[in-house]
Amino acid sequence: MTSKTYEYDVAMSCSGCSGAVERVLKKWQTTHPELKYDVSLETQKVQVTTDLTYDEVFEKINKVKPISAGREVGGA
Repeated sequence: MTSKTYEYDVAMSCSGCSGAVERVLKKWQTTHPELKYDVSLETQKVQVTTDLTYDEVFEKINKVKPISAGREVGGA
């Protein structure tokens, strides 16, 4: 399966919020080692590169913090 990169606009108001998203993604890496991510509190964006689907990643992040928008930004 080909890796894709997704970007999500996530409501994060503090480092605790961004930390919660990072913890969930870091834990997910234990079962999906190909998963790479970048969480930016400053831009309120989370970028994820993975073999998983857009919806799988959306659901995982949205359980922790609300996502206002998302998009596929590239394939590897």
